[in-house]
Amino acid sequence: MFSFPEITSSFYYTAAPVLILVAGSMVALLQGVSQGFASRRSIEVTAWLTIFAAIVAAAVIPGEQAEFLAGGLLSGNLARTGQFAILAIAACVMMMMREHHTGASFFRGEVASIFLMLVSGMLVMVSSDDLVTLFVGLELASIGLYVILGYVQPNRRSQEGAIKYFILGSVAAAILLFGFALLYAATGTMRLSGIVAALPSIANHGWVRLGALLTLVGLGFKLALVPFHMWAPDAYESAPTGITAFMATTVKVMILTVALRLFSGAFSTMSEVWYPAMLILAVLSMVVGNIMALVQTNLKRMLAYSSIAHSGYMAVAICALSTTATGLPIRAILFYLLTYVLVSLGAFAVVMSLETAENDQLTIDDLSGLAKKRPWLALSMTVFMFSFGGMPPTAGFIGKFFVFNAALTNHLYGLVFIGIIGSAISLFYYLRLVVRMYMAEPVAPFGALKPASGGFTLTAAVLAIAVVTTVLLGTILPGEVMERLVDTATEVARK
Repeated sequence: MFSFPEITSSFYYTAAPVLILVAGSMVALLQGVSQGFASRRSIEVTAWLTIFAAIVAAAVIPGEQAEFLAGGLLSGNLARTGQFAILAIAACVMMMMREHHTGASFFRGEVASIFLMLVSGMLVMVSSDDLVTLFVGLELASIGLYVILGYVQPNRRSQEGAIKYFILGSVAAAILLFGFALLYAATGTMRLSGIVAALPSIANHGWVRLGALLTLVGLGFKLALVPFHMWAPDAYESAPTGITAFMATTVKVMILTVALRLFSGAFSTMSEVWYPAMLILAVLSMVVGNIMALVQTNLKRMLAYSSIAHSGYMAVAICALSTTATGLPIRAILFYLLTYVLVSLGAFAVVMSLETAENDQLTIDDLSGLAKKRPWLALSMTVFMFSFGGMPPTAGFIGKFFVFNAALTNHLYGLVFIGIIGSAISLFYYLRLVVRMYMAEPVAPFGALKPASGGFTLTAAVLAIAVVTTVLLGTILPGEVMERLVDTATEVARK
């Protein structure tokens, strides 16, 4: 007999970030159609108050594990870490968008409402143990991204990118849903924890194996792993740069949080099924992503293929979960994800600082001689390129060290060798940008770049935080951060 789940005050306490975002989204939508409150300033205040309140709510949620609504909502270190990361990224993107030439379009009632609602979908996905709730959160986030990609700056290029993302994303969602359906049919439960309990006795069942592979394909698309990466370059290039920065970071946080729960929990007893497929995806992503980035002239397309390669490095650590679901692989993934988010936000902040309404598709040549005109931006971009390339003393070096160490500990020597080769290839296009900024004369398009502003800006604040944190994580903080990830890794491994 059906019974309504008991909803206690603890549920509202845990669900507070999601509820705050949904309420703020509704208020922003109503403001957009109200004559008295439809100004950019009032909508911006609503968006900022909502995000700030959600961040405070996520920060004070206790780390103890608990579940509500039959697993539809979880609390714990992993859920809290994922939620806080997504909200912090959203706040940084709003700070950058506020000063960008697309800011007026972004802080409209309907756009702000969609943005807050898709962030709530991401929070739902990172804090759920139920397959249906996971899928609802994923689709709420994905549909919002499709819309906002083509709506903030409606032109032929952005709408084409949104349509491509929508079509391919819909196919991937169908594949993922079919995988979930097969897992449910084989195990009789929608709970990830229930699937963990049921899999050891039916791991060889055909539906389970096919369901695991289809789930991997769906997640691989969202992570932009080769050969499911086709949407990423066009979507990254065509979207307003702030939205590109948001997609490049939050989607990886969302999907990798779910991947950790799946591959260290539900699928840990059948690694012989998913490990070969994940191995191929990791190799292809590292090789194809880095090689394709070599030939790019558009800066955002280069960063898109770079993002694909970094997804491959994270997949290396997931492969390490095939032999152990504890300790280093999980912490390596989380640390690498943290460094990737910081560096990506910083790199896109540099791009946004240079863009104008007349020149919002920067090429690598556009940055020639940047050190002579904007030395602070050139220095920041240099730090980010060094970190992307895995060069000391940056966070990227430590992140790759942890990932490769996790793989070596689990005897994945060939995978580490390919990862090192991919990193060596990436140094060419990362350092090429540094050479252009410091050793080349400004070219004609440079005159179209935005002149330096006279005072303090929010984008400059994001840049400063990203630069300082990238250096600190590569020098004095990595040990302390890894220690703080122990509890999260232990929680994930117990699932």
